[in-house]
Amino acid sequence: MVDMLSDLVKIPSDSFADKQEILDYVQSFTDQIRMRNTLFGESGAPALLAEYGQSGVVFSGHLDTPPIGDYWSFSQSQVAAGRMYGRGAADMKGTVVAMLQAAQDLVARKIPVCLAFSTDEETTMQGAMALSKTLPIRRAKAIVVGEPTGLRVAYAEKGVLDLTIETRGKAAHGAMPHLGENAISKMMRILRGLEGFKGRIAHPELGVVTVNVGTFNGGTRLNVVPNKCTAEVDIRFPPPYSPDQLYREIEEHLRRNKTPFTLRRILQMPSVQIDPNAEHVRLLQEVAAAETAVLVHASEAVHYSQVNPRVVIFGAGEEELSHQANEYVKIEAVARASEIFKKYAQRMVSPRSAG
Repeated sequence: MVDMLSDLVKIPSDSFADKQEILDYVQSFTDQIRMRNTLFGESGAPALLAEYGQSGVVFSGHLDTPPIGDYWSFSQSQVAAGRMYGRGAADMKGTVVAMLQAAQDLVARKIPVCLAFSTDEETTMQGAMALSKTLPIRRAKAIVVGEPTGLRVAYAEKGVLDLTIETRGKAAHGAMPHLGENAISKMMRILRGLEGFKGRIAHPELGVVTVNVGTFNGGTRLNVVPNKCTAEVDIRFPPPYSPDQLYREIEEHLRRNKTPFTLRRILQMPSVQIDPNAEHVRLLQEVAAAETAVLVHASEAVHYSQVNPRVVIFGAGEEELSHQANEYVKIEAVARASEIFKKYAQRMVSPRSAG
């Protein structure tokens, strides 16, 4: 298990990397344990569906990561104090390994199981959208989305509304700014107004709307008054907000600033709200002896829950470590997750069996 996790962490799979190497690694393993493999989605970011039997549990994960970034104190796949460090260790290669190990045992015991792995969760989620159209996903007894939950059972997550804001000005010489209109200054007024936006809806556990200014671009030279400025903003919102409702509120909020701007949607995904008392959620709680939780980030659960209500989110690793330097997963948690996956899959097929 440790060797497999080390291998997966070492294989580059960020948004700039070719995903074929990591997909080949996983597919080679599922071939060896005699699962039936089918590829879906786009060739540049394929998704893998590995099946054994029918009417079992689907374990869903993603193989891609954000870029490694800077300021690491540990090397990729370094083990220290029972933790494996590396980009994607927590989000979510540790849980992918737990799923692969669980599938190997389940197939050996002739218990139906399905694995659904995508390679573009961090960007477009086209793989999950393609997988959501397949019968194994639509008919699954349960779909476990393996995001890092700290081995807690998550039943809700925030939605996403990514926006581009643009302001226009008038160019002039930097020595005569009074002859121009500074588009950056206009944008700063807009963003200051947006910082205080919390929305009209709050969730008892997920809280309020959050706003992150992710990119900011304006100007061509320091001695020219900039005539254009753009910013990209990542907004996360709790249920029961809809993306359209939130967009209208934000636009209305920004108009109060009296500064002209244009607003454009880049990406939107609804929030997810699963009934925490649903049978498939309660059973996972029982098997894992775990508390419930919610996630502030989005996952592929947003696509699967639209075609199958029996979705739940559970995995090794902590949500707070995702996308950070020195990301890690506890090796013990990966082993524990694998055992829970095995017992859960067996219980969903044979409810009276303790596994």
